[in-house]
Amino acid sequence: MKKFVIHNGWKMKPKPSPYFLLTNDNVSMEEEVFELIPGKELSIKVEPNSKKYCVGFSTPKRNRISCPTAEILDGKNFHCASCSSSEFFTCKAICQGEFCNPSSAGAKTHCWKTKAYVYLTYIAGKIKVGSSTSSIRRWLGQGSDAGVVIAEGVGLEPRALEHHIGSLPQFPLAIRISQKMKSLGQKLDKEKITAEMEEAINLIYSTIKSNIFYSKEKLTGLTFLDEFHGEISTIEARPMIKTLDESGLDISGEIIGVKGSVLVLKNGSTYYTTNLNSLIGSYIDLDEEVKEMKGQKSLFDFV
Repeated sequence: MKKFVIHNGWKMKPKPSPYFLLTNDNVSMEEEVFELIPGKELSIKVEPNSKKYCVGFSTPKRNRISCPTAEILDGKNFHCASCSSSEFFTCKAICQGEFCNPSSAGAKTHCWKTKAYVYLTYIAGKIKVGSSTSSIRRWLGQGSDAGVVIAEGVGLEPRALEHHIGSLPQFPLAIRISQKMKSLGQKLDKEKITAEMEEAINLIYSTIKSNIFYSKEKLTGLTFLDEFHGEISTIEARPMIKTLDESGLDISGEIIGVKGSVLVLKNGSTYYTTNLNSLIGSYIDLDEEVKEMKGQKSLFDFV
């Protein structure tokens, strides 16, 4: 079946689970959720030189409006300029906590009334800092191995603290998707992660002052997230990376799991991975069966 991808993410109820949000075409308002359940068979194909389209924007009431001009996009953007400026929370993506420049009155009201959390999260062997109104959802969306909340507040303070911590060279604000993919197949050492997180917290608390920090006594233990990633933590080989480019994309197999936006499939004896974010705004052929992949080789060709 051919579908248009408008979003991929994680739903939280009844338990955290990754999904595609699909429509029949890039102007349709009828959405359907396709869950990416471990063990399910899946084939995704994108034709060569396929166009990407704007996915529209979200209103303050979280309703999606399709792009009025069905804009064709270049590069990695999901929105055209017009829809990006209309997006409810565009301001959140660029805010550094210095001043409030809301994209809408609703966005300002939401930000100044909704509690946000500053956190540390462990991704691909690195500790990054971030802030969110839903920390576990954010950790899952980023592909975190573990996370801990260290502060809470409203308005500009959480963003300001996030960027203050991010100014320290040890704590990046973002981790590249290539780093996340390269970390697949590596053993998850929870004792090592716990020790590194404790060291990071001690460094931050001794370096930065903020009235929204939790006291160390209030900090909870790390939340590990491997149970939500299917069987990804058990694989012992780095998957072959399949990238959507001008030649399209052809990937198929049994779903091993999803880590952030990184999908891992197993076809025969070989693991494959692709970045689900790259499919947003694209038409895909989606089937719930395993197919032989073009150019597929035996496991011995990769070892």
